[in-house]
Amino acid sequence: QTFISILPDVGQFNTCREMRLNIARTAIKSHGLWQQGVRNLSSTKLSIPTATEARTPKSDPKEENLRLRQNLALSYRLIDDHALNEGSCNHLTVMAPGRSSTGEVMLIAPGFVPEGGGVDWSMVQASGILGLGPEGQVLEGEGVPELSGACIHLGVRRSKPGAKVVMHTHTPYATALGCLEDPSLLMIHQNSCRFLGRCAWDNGYQPATEIAEGERLGMVLGDKDILFMCHHGTLVVADTVHAAFDEVYYLERACMTQLLAMGAAGRNAIKEMPVAVQEATKEAAVAGDTLDKYAAKHFYAKWNKYRALHSDVFQ
Repeated sequence: QTFISILPDVGQFNTCREMRLNIARTAIKSHGLWQQGVRNLSSTKLSIPTATEARTPKSDPKEENLRLRQNLALSYRLIDDHALNEGSCNHLTVMAPGRSSTGEVMLIAPGFVPEGGGVDWSMVQASGILGLGPEGQVLEGEGVPELSGACIHLGVRRSKPGAKVVMHTHTPYATALGCLEDPSLLMIHQNSCRFLGRCAWDNGYQPATEIAEGERLGMVLGDKDILFMCHHGTLVVADTVHAAFDEVYYLERACMTQLLAMGAAGRNAIKEMPVAVQEATKEAAVAGDTLDKYAAKHFYAKWNKYRALHSDVFQ
């Protein structure tokens, strides 16, 4: 079995052992450079953008790369704040202009850092995020990505090239719903109706150790925005970081309401909303720029909080 290359300047791996040895070698080699970069960064004061500035795309590639890094880094922190991640083994990514190249890179938090171990999501910083090329090669940053993160996110984008932001999480209630014989999201609450007709389900679980698995997941997702990866977790695609975060949050709330209601009185006692009401509620939630407007309100309220605290997440 052949694994993709997720390290700079190396070829494909023939075994898992080769992959792990290369991760170790690269970590040791880059440790000194990484420490020096941290020292330099700690002595540099960064002006934290306002929420409006953070939401506004930049024409300069380097500035846009930084803007997206800051947005993505904050989303890692917020997912952790709400306990919507499972350890540090989930992944959030966004496509961005390269800092020093003409093409795009996929931004993702490192799975392994040069000093050993990974990055706790409560400590993710914009400067520490990696930029990956289309084959998983590290083009920006120090460290290496988690194999499944590279495989899922790069593969999904091969099937769905327009997927700007992809968030894969193992949120408790959505994951639990995906483990049921019937994992349907029932239209019993206004949060549920937001996702009416926007979800797909995958029942073909396989370990994500090859990009081909990510491609398969992207094909199953099709033209939907949400994928229940049954027996695994969920995957959300969106055009912006703030919208993707908002989708992850409210999808989990919808699944929580359903499972709590089922636990209280049984599935047969669930009362679904009339179809006309379901459709009207969805329209009110997602029509036009409504979803984006309220997602931005949610996400950038958190931005304002972290900015007021002079958080290092933006560094």
